[in-house]
Amino acid sequence: MRSRWSPVVLVALAAILCSNCCALGGQPAKITPDMVEKMRAAAPKAPFAAPARPRKMLVFDLCKGFAHASIPVAAKAMEILGETSGAFTTETSTDPAAFKADNLARFDAVCFNNNTGALFDDPDLKKSLMDWVRAGHGVVGIHAATDVGAWKWPEFHQMMGGVFSGHPWHENVGIKVDDPNHPIAKVLGGEGFVVRDEIYQFNKGIYSRDALRVLLSLDMSCTAAKGKRDDNDYAVAWIHPWGDGRIFYCSLGHDNDIFWNPKVLAFYLAGIQYALGDLKADATPSAQLAPQPKPALVPESAKPAPKPAKARKKAAADAVRLTIYAAPAADAGWITLFDGKRSTLEKHWDNGRGGKPSENWAIEGDALVRMDKAGYLWTKERFGNFQLELDFKTEGNSGLFFRTGDTKNAVQTGFEMQILNSGGKTTLGKHDCGAVYDALAPSANPVKNDEWNHVVLTCRDNKVRIAINGTQIIDMDLDKWDTPRKNPDGSKNKYKKALKDFPREGHIGLQEHGHKVMFRAIRIRPLEEK
Repeated sequence: MRSRWSPVVLVALAAILCSNCCALGGQPAKITPDMVEKMRAAAPKAPFAAPARPRKMLVFDLCKGFAHASIPVAAKAMEILGETSGAFTTETSTDPAAFKADNLARFDAVCFNNNTGALFDDPDLKKSLMDWVRAGHGVVGIHAATDVGAWKWPEFHQMMGGVFSGHPWHENVGIKVDDPNHPIAKVLGGEGFVVRDEIYQFNKGIYSRDALRVLLSLDMSCTAAKGKRDDNDYAVAWIHPWGDGRIFYCSLGHDNDIFWNPKVLAFYLAGIQYALGDLKADATPSAQLAPQPKPALVPESAKPAPKPAKARKKAAADAVRLTIYAAPAADAGWITLFDGKRSTLEKHWDNGRGGKPSENWAIEGDALVRMDKAGYLWTKERFGNFQLELDFKTEGNSGLFFRTGDTKNAVQTGFEMQILNSGGKTTLGKHDCGAVYDALAPSANPVKNDEWNHVVLTCRDNKVRIAINGTQIIDMDLDKWDTPRKNPDGSKNKYKKALKDFPREGHIGLQEHGHKVMFRAIRIRPLEEK
């Protein structure tokens, strides 16, 4: 039976259905009476500082990237916080026009509520926001607010104080109160606490205790060490000035129940009142404090129970297994191939014909971004045994080439790790993200669609190993690929000669395959032969 609906009508209906929910994320949570009751019960019943005048906060919910289901929950929580405390009122919007100067003039603060992606490109709106904040207003950032801008708005990231760089944790973690006597943090009662949420780590380019007053961070005494910072400094909340304005950011807010946690709601209220200008608080950067405050850790009685012996044994085995993928010390022979600077890009890369990298590979913030008809990029150097690290984010098909002998015949003279948004798939094939293309499927799927993914590629002689986001997905012995056009499992591949006979040395390549793809933090270290 033929459908009565035309393709045009179906497309229009799809657009309407998606207008309030980004297709890249989940469905927004439905606010139930039970949720409202729990939020009202958990919210403070009085302000932490008397409002100097009636205060109003804009809660901005627009999302152009991954859409968190908790966005409407957070917006409702902000409304309830204002109502129960009497500290402020809220107005919620998804319209970029909210950032016109005459509209911003109605507000004392704006809350960026789990926004992701390029919210708007209008330079006048960007300028009016920055001018408004610098003139003495406030900004509140919830969770994914550090992912706003989609690599096109570095000034926003500077204002927010950090850039999202993955979320290794989604589990019970310990939250340390770095500055227990600070006016915002003292509402937590002088001790750390345990909470379950998706916890962010932040890149090294912007986040720094030299610029921020860090209020909360991970208590690593009861949190699994999964992040990629050598200093184990995983901030959760901070403040800092922006001109005469005030910035408060907290990364808690992925899960719905964060917004009926009494400790978290009290902390958010104090931070909001700081941003509004009513709660006076010192924003001297943490690194400049003398003496340094003594952090309040999670009490022993509140720490999660130790894992059973079997689980501890597995965790220990996993730790040993993953050591080959862990980032070594900074002085361990690493070569920086790309660090956000065009000078570094042009030093190490060309277009495969000896020419400069195409200008159509743009640099936005610390990321290398493929634009239209960018062409492949190839390292000038050749590498045989090595460990390569990089982050990628993609909107479609791309690839990471390695040991490519001839850049003009890349497919038949080298290997490719597939890059694709195939996160969430349970049945994995040889063309899914992380696969050695057409040769070996990944054994697991830790890929996060439309988010930054961290890759560690290790090549040593006949062994190729790939880990994504800390999980090993490829353990390949090239010597087993001993037949042209055939894989060891009997399936066919497109390679005219056996992969064991492919070059064991060659160029690293970044594929341009007609879709937007981003790379950052690319580095490599040569390894000795066994």
